[in-house]
Amino acid sequence: MLWKLIKLELKKTKWRGLLLCAVITNLLVALWVVSSDVPNNEVRSYDRVFQSIMNYCGITFIIFSSVLMSRMVIDEYRNKTITLLFAYPVPRKMIFLAKLIIIGVWTFVTVLLNNIFVVISLLIANSHYHYITETLTHDRLIAEAIRMLIFAFTCASVSLIPLYFGMFRKTMPALIVSAFVLSNSSMVIVNNITVEDGYGIFMTAALVCFTIGVLMAYAGVRRSQL
Repeated sequence: MLWKLIKLELKKTKWRGLLLCAVITNLLVALWVVSSDVPNNEVRSYDRVFQSIMNYCGITFIIFSSVLMSRMVIDEYRNKTITLLFAYPVPRKMIFLAKLIIIGVWTFVTVLLNNIFVVISLLIANSHYHYITETLTHDRLIAEAIRMLIFAFTCASVSLIPLYFGMFRKTMPALIVSAFVLSNSSMVIVNNITVEDGYGIFMTAALVCFTIGVLMAYAGVRRSQL
């Protein structure tokens, strides 16, 4: 039943525009990091630049996910098409779960791909302009790849929280503003965790974000039933 609801939501959502916007956003973030952030701020270490990339990717696509959430949830309330879904002999929580799974997976994939794309763009640019002279080892790349996966999972978890705030007024601005505040707040955690701290702290922060995300999303679903 859940898989059928997910397929139904995938068919209903207009993905072409979202995918085009995601591609353009990827290019803009990469352009910003390569042509402005790294050279203008005189970034000279990979730790610093990788953290900056995570910041930009995380903030950008958590906010981006709130746009998707607005289309899948808020717009259906405004257009009153949600009542048709609620008429199905399916628990309301199951309908919201299908939507949240799509939003979480979308955020995970876009954040991960954006990180990879921007890092590759930076490494190509660095091979020509030598912004960073530090040697990038194979082990360091593997460590960063693992951090990217954990970070994408963290962003996917945080992207679920705005649903709670969006259900207060059922407006897109409420979702966007809450996503902006939450994304910036979560990036403070990222800035204070380095590779030297190991994966334990990073994974703990990710699990905390996941727990909060699930609980807040559940509270948002409960609020929809009021």
